[in-house]
Amino acid sequence: MHFQDSRLNRAIAASIFLISMPNLSQAQSEIFENQSGTISEIGDVVQIALPAGALIGSLWIGDNEGAWQLTKGVAATAAITHTLKFGYERLRPDGSENNSFPSGHTSAAFSGAAYIHHRYGNAWGIPAYAAATFVGGSRLWANKHYIDDVLAGGSIAVMSSLYFTDPYNSTDLVIAPSFGDGQIGLAMSYTPGLAGRKASGSSYAGNGWGQKQTELMHRYSLLIGGFDTNKNSINEQGQNGFDLNNFSKESEPNTYASAMLKWGLDKQQYLAFEFTPLETRDTATLKEDIIFGGKTYATGSEIISAYRNWTLAADYMFRLLPDSRWNADIGAGIAVVGQSIRLDDYNGDNLGEHDDLFIVPSLALEGGYQFTESISASIGYKYSGLSEYQSDSLWGSVEYQFNERWSTSLFYGQFAQNTDTDEYYNDAVFDYGGFSVDYSF
Repeated sequence: MHFQDSRLNRAIAASIFLISMPNLSQAQSEIFENQSGTISEIGDVVQIALPAGALIGSLWIGDNEGAWQLTKGVAATAAITHTLKFGYERLRPDGSENNSFPSGHTSAAFSGAAYIHHRYGNAWGIPAYAAATFVGGSRLWANKHYIDDVLAGGSIAVMSSLYFTDPYNSTDLVIAPSFGDGQIGLAMSYTPGLAGRKASGSSYAGNGWGQKQTELMHRYSLLIGGFDTNKNSINEQGQNGFDLNNFSKESEPNTYASAMLKWGLDKQQYLAFEFTPLETRDTATLKEDIIFGGKTYATGSEIISAYRNWTLAADYMFRLLPDSRWNADIGAGIAVVGQSIRLDDYNGDNLGEHDDLFIVPSLALEGGYQFTESISASIGYKYSGLSEYQSDSLWGSVEYQFNERWSTSLFYGQFAQNTDTDEYYNDAVFDYGGFSVDYSF
């Protein structure tokens, strides 16, 4: 009798679980469609093989110090990645789980690849990065992650490795295995100056404000945070308009990740490269009929929207006040914008979409003030556009410099864009904010 009651209880529990599951599990829309196969399977293996292979290789050649540095980097990457996953709980693009941001596969793969590069150089690092990039691509192909998930996961791994990893033989003490007839031991050697002089942990020599021991010309920044939609109205030519901001916004605030590389040319000039992908995905029950992408969506129907804006920008910047506590930078460049808007019924088979690529010129201004050796603030503005696409972004940040290489900042801004093609009109405004981690080299 007890056995029968147990089976009955399990059956009732399973029924309640199935009934309570969200509609995403039953959705047939192409927007939720995932893929599986050889590409995903290879990615699953490589994300483990890279850090595991790096560890085995280091131990094989007797680089125990490197193995320990790898262990610390992998552990830090995993801790940061899964803490953010727990904090953001972002729904995966296929609707399967709420742990999309950042990509764990990508961070694992890049933790191994970055260690190989930083420890042993380009000859081993370049193919390792290629393999890690394949892993990130496999997660996008499988529709398991958004591009900012992959961007954040890879960057977290690389920056963790930069913090923990020294180049091979960067210490004066070398420990290697020793083998003899029936004997196994360790051989240790100490050669003063083998590693060369290491850079000071501080960018200031102590001879006065702003005097540096070495000048680091380049900087990589990872920006992580969230963004909210203020407005996202769409109007096809000759049709009723609608606003994606009126959808459920269950995924808001969306995750935000951006990567920026500042490449110094000299004291007054630098190139700024930035990649910022924005993606939103929401649902709504329509209160009126709409037509989009040649498809009709009836009043009362439940639909899903997928909105994407990827911006890759390159700017030449000139410092007007290179020797002052004040900074005033001005520049111009070009932006490549990929925009995609898709709507579909929850049950699928009614996908309407517009995909566009815009290449537009841009102008940028940034100013700020250095309060102390460690604390500074800045504000910036950027405009990009031609006739079919225009955007402007205004932001501010407060930065804290830990040492000559590492700094962090808090930032907040607003991004607005206007798309006006022969087929549709889109007016969107997003607020974004978060923190950055910056590495100078």
